[in-house]
Amino acid sequence: MEILRFKDEEFNLESFIHYYNDNIEELLSEYPHYISRVCLVDRDYMDVIVFDEDYENLSDAKDYADLLKEGEYALHFVIGKTYEGAEKIELLHGQTYGLNHYMEDIYEDENTIRDIGDLSLNVDNLIGLLFDLEDDEIVVHPVDFEHGGEISQPRIRKVDYCGDMEEILINILDEFLIK
Repeated sequence: MEILRFKDEEFNLESFIHYYNDNIEELLSEYPHYISRVCLVDRDYMDVIVFDEDYENLSDAKDYADLLKEGEYALHFVIGKTYEGAEKIELLHGQTYGLNHYMEDIYEDENTIRDIGDLSLNVDNLIGLLFDLEDDEIVVHPVDFEHGGEISQPRIRKVDYCGDMEEILINILDEFLIK
């Protein structure tokens, strides 16, 4: 399920990449760099590219944006992480959301998510956004990102439904839409 679709000139991808790079270290400080960087994803097999030599010619946000527009690779951004035991989600913009603090249909506070849809709460998964190119438009999909724990290859899985997270993710991306 796509959560957002836009023409290249309608979204400031380079600013989003700068924002991502400025904020990801705090969210993923305990993860290796091949997880926390903007990841290249092979569009044919949906494999996350982990080898540093594939990133050698990418020096700035414009290089990543150009690579996406060429259509060879999709781009993956970790946008949040889940805490299985604590039932909470922390997102890139620093906000933490509880998953179990509601009574019936009434949320106890504004930082509660009632439904994360098909996103996983497993400790091996992170919440991501996959930017892909379709019909000359950039399409954003929510994904589970299983980082592999340095044992196996990282994998992404598109989710069909992300519940309450959809509005939150769109609000984060909305800051970079050119109006």
